[in-house]
Amino acid sequence: MPDNSKISTYTKENTWCVCFQDELTRNEETVFFQTYPWLASFHESKDILFDFTNTRYINSAGIALLIRYVREARQKEYFCYAVGVSSHYQKIFRIVGLSSYIENFPDAFSFFERMRLRRSYSNER
Repeated sequence: MPDNSKISTYTKENTWCVCFQDELTRNEETVFFQTYPWLASFHESKDILFDFTNTRYINSAGIALLIRYVREARQKEYFCYAVGVSSHYQKIFRIVGLSSYIENFPDAFSFFERMRLRRSYSNER
């Protein structure tokens, strides 16, 4: 991806992480849809984490992009999570129904701790 991109990805603990810098608008559409984990041959798990920690602005077009992404991820049986979503955008996610498809955590530490617990529990079964 270009260095000036407002979107970056990395993997951590079998999770595909998508980080948004500054804003999510229609301008990020092309780059955003290049971050699908199945395009990057990421098959270690079916978890996608959206990191909004450094996101100050999401407009309606950005919300629509996120909805499209999440819908396609669900069709491919991926699970979506989010960290760093401000209270304002948490409310918008609830209004548009995104919170039914994206589990929200206050920060990355909380998310990864919860995932470790879930994985250890599922390994016990």
